Amino acid sequence: MNRYRRLTVEELEAVRPEFVKFLASEGIAADDWEKKLHNQSPDVEACLDEFSEKFWDGATGAITCLEHRPSEDSLWVFHFAETSAHVIRCTKSGDLLQWSQGGKSYEQEARGREIFMLLEQGAQPCTEDRFKEVHNQMTAAASADQS
Repeated sequence: MNRYRRLTVEELEAVRPEFVKFLASEGIAADDWEKKLHNQSPDVEACLDEFSEKFWDGATGAITCLEHRPSEDSLWVFHFAETSAHVIRCTKSGDLLQWSQGGKSYEQEARGREIFMLLEQGAQPCTEDRFKEVHNQMTAAASADQS
């Protein structure tokens, strides 16, 4: 079973140079690939799945932080370490901001899958500075509430 979904035609087109390099590394020349496509060879499915796995492993491995806005009044930011994630959530209700945070541990092999699932839900990569900014806003709000 694959950990990720296969790249769409549009996504494959966007990373065409990388796919061509992948095919070359597998010893598949352009004309051989065209023949396989034309003949609907089972090798095509296997190559697409393998390339997609490698692509998503690389993409998720490069991500440290994600930002997700599931609605206009909700913000989630995530920071991923090797075996754990930290999440901060801010929701707005009228003029009131509500903050919460939590964490999750996972096996190192599961890190990419965790990130991938959030990407599929609409989360976008962001910088560690963005995560720290939101964390500082939460900390400042907590300090203001205590005074």
